Amino acid sequence: GGTPVEKGTLKGHEGMVFSVCFSPDGDTLASGSSDGTVRLWGLDGKEKGTLRGHSGEVLSVAFSPDGSLLASAGGYGDNTVRLWDPK
Repeated sequence: GGTPVEKGTLKGHEGMVFSVCFSPDGDTLASGSSDGTVRLWGLDGKEKGTLRGHSGEVLSVAFSPDGSLLASAGGYGDNTVRLWDPK
C-alpha cells in the first residue's frame, strides 16, 4: 500500500464530532456531534440533511444492516436512542 490521501473535509457541525459511520451501500456518511445534531453527507462532501431531536450531544450513530434506519444515541441529559429514516 501507498501513503493514505485525504479525500475531503466535511464541515457543518457547530461542535465536536463524536461518531461517524457509512451507510451499508457506502453512499452516505452519518455524523453525530456535541451540537445535538446528526448530519447526513454525500461522498461529494455535500450535506444531505440535518436531523434534529436530541436535547444534547449525539455520542453515536449507526445504520441498520439494510440501511433503512439510522440510530443515534444521546449523551448526558438527553439519555435517548432515536431512530430515523435516513432517506
